[in-house]
Amino acid sequence: MKAVVKGVDALATLIERVLAIALLFAISLNFVNVVGRYVFSYALNGADEIEIYILIWIAFLGAATVTWRGLHLRMDVLVNALPAPLRFAVWVVETLVFLTVAGFVAWQSFKYVERIYALGAVSDIAHVPTWIPHSAVAVSFGLMVLVVLLRATQRLLLPAAPQQSMPESGPTL
Repeated sequence: MKAVVKGVDALATLIERVLAIALLFAISLNFVNVVGRYVFSYALNGADEIEIYILIWIAFLGAATVTWRGLHLRMDVLVNALPAPLRFAVWVVETLVFLTVAGFVAWQSFKYVERIYALGAVSDIAHVPTWIPHSAVAVSFGLMVLVVLLRATQRLLLPAAPQQSMPESGPTL
């Protein structure tokens, strides 16, 4: 299990770095477009669409890495004050709700991406296939489901072991 956690940590770090590079690219594209527009009276067609698509991927893949790292905001003061058996019961309910909702979103998003891929739809200006930005939702929620399943497995198999970088409660464990 430690090797899996280490591998997923490395993957999360890689995703974070790719997203940072993508953000720098989007900022650079915006800068070039602004300079071109106001200095040379020339705009890059589709640059704004591409920037938006990059930001969509950053937001959704970022959510998956936040889920892995357990860095999301939580209001768990009351839960943490509960006795251990009740905290565990709350964790089970949270995990089941998370898996149900995220699994539903991932599946519905996948079905939508499948349909727009089959249609061959492209964006208006940049002519980017629309399945690319829309697949960010399916990919990220699918990853979140896998993360929660891995964390749940880890918690259930190794309940007494000290688990590094894992919150006490919540679906990400």
